[in-house]
Amino acid sequence: MSSTSPTVAQLRAFVAVARTRHFGEAASLLGISQPTLSQSLAALEANLGVQLLERNPRQVLVTAAGTALLPLARRAVEAIDAVTQAAIPAQWLSGPLRLGIIPTIGPYLLPVLLRTLRDEAPDLQPMVHEDQTARLIEALRHGDIDVAVLALPVEDTNLQQLPVYEEDFVLAVAADDPLADARDVDPGSLAQMRLLLLDEGHCLRDQALAVCMQAGVTDAGADPARAASLPTIVQLVSAGLGVTLLPETAVQVEARGATLGIAHFAAPAPGRTIGLVFRSTSARLNEFQDLAEILRRAITGAKLPARTVGGL
Repeated sequence: MSSTSPTVAQLRAFVAVARTRHFGEAASLLGISQPTLSQSLAALEANLGVQLLERNPRQVLVTAAGTALLPLARRAVEAIDAVTQAAIPAQWLSGPLRLGIIPTIGPYLLPVLLRTLRDEAPDLQPMVHEDQTARLIEALRHGDIDVAVLALPVEDTNLQQLPVYEEDFVLAVAADDPLADARDVDPGSLAQMRLLLLDEGHCLRDQALAVCMQAGVTDAGADPARAASLPTIVQLVSAGLGVTLLPETAVQVEARGATLGIAHFAAPAPGRTIGLVFRSTSARLNEFQDLAEILRRAITGAKLPARTVGGL
């Protein structure tokens, strides 16, 4: 067996391929070419004297030896990343920031957030990753992103969360619906409506179902009509095919080009809390606290229909 120690690049390549089970996706994730990735893996296997991966045209499999070594490789990569982060000179919100965000927040929050970041943190280089909550949490766990904007709470003791703002849910109905512009809708009345929801995996679907459960509506979500995005749901509502719950920050954007009526729930209105989520081991806590403050100022300055929470 060769006595040459594995390099960080080799271990990082192995961890990425084991996670994605795809050479092209792993190379893209690491920002390197596929030939470079393959060379790193071949060198790692030669150095260790074991086969870590089985390659064939249809799939990539992790061998028994690879499965045994994978947790150690992950910990090694995480340790190196932690050392690198700790060694970075204290600079306020500068350099790359891999920012995750869910689709039911991104289109409404990003315009004001990115504009404010350009003004207040011009040296920061945000790289936005939009995805569903579960995949963003996985990306956080594996170090693929630095911080995510998610609906709270997140049930993971290895992740830390900073609440930033709260927003109400409103009921979107067709423009000619009798409930259009109502201000005191009883959530229990959802039992008599055709509630349209996003596909499985979207946290807004789970939040809408939670609202229904709290109101005693137990059969919500049974309707087969679903969509992968809020714009599609809104068009269905506009056509009179049902109703849906919208975060209030989404109304201004989603109502464009759609003939909608917006009804508000009776107080206390159902809603959700949005915040920043990051690894508890991250060395960037102070930066993320500052980022949360910038986000709160962006929301207040843009007069978004949300209430900022937390803060220093």
